[in-house]
Amino acid sequence: YTYMCGVHMTSPVTLTLAAAASFVALSYLQEASCGLLILGTTLSYGLVYGALKATREPPIARQSEWRERQVSTVNAVLLVCGSLLCFAEWPTYDASEGWISQGLAYWPVTFAALFVGYLQWDVLWMLYHSSLHFDELAHHLLFIAVTHYVLWGRYFARPFAWLSVTELSTPFLNCRWFLAATGSKGRAYDTCSLLFASAFLATRALGYGMGLVDLWLARDLWRPAHWGLYVVIALVHAGYALNLVWASKVVGAARRAMKSGHRE
Repeated sequence: YTYMCGVHMTSPVTLTLAAAASFVALSYLQEASCGLLILGTTLSYGLVYGALKATREPPIARQSEWRERQVSTVNAVLLVCGSLLCFAEWPTYDASEGWISQGLAYWPVTFAALFVGYLQWDVLWMLYHSSLHFDELAHHLLFIAVTHYVLWGRYFARPFAWLSVTELSTPFLNCRWFLAATGSKGRAYDTCSLLFASAFLATRALGYGMGLVDLWLARDLWRPAHWGLYVVIALVHAGYALNLVWASKVVGAARRAMKSGHRE
């Protein structure tokens, strides 16, 4: 199989099994309760995906993606609700708890475990279905690595709030895809497109950028951490750069939509 990245790879089943084994190993490095929550989440999303096969689906060609986007919508709604709980927890932190936790932060650990559990499932789905888009795969692998590390070290409880709220744009993106897949490119499609663009720019461009500013203003609080956290910070910046690349495409599409009155 030759994928978009131009690398000849082995069969999807072998890749999926290898990735699954890697994810089990990573989860095993966490505290037992956290590791079980991560793996349980990955398994649960797989079961939800399987259950969706038994439901009545529209007659479209990409049934597997239809189901997976429903799963991703559930994850997005869960994380956005979780981000509100994480923001609400900020006042309870002392000076350093939001950066190098002493075990007081509760919601960020819970929802970070749910988040990485979903990312693991989505990567397995992409590998099994040979649905590899390099930028999306890079995004998922980047944040799988970041999330496993910060959970292991109990770092960056505070930044998780603004990182997880970026999922606000996902339900609108999926709604847009559902409408396009069923040939319903009317007013509802245009509305979803504009809501997606607005949510994406507000959270993944502006909100993420403000979060990075907050991170650097607090650099004296996380500077004593293990050197691995510096790698995490570099990867978080790389994630922001990727979001800015996507944001430029979102802005271009929004401009075309406003000129033509509908999306392609």
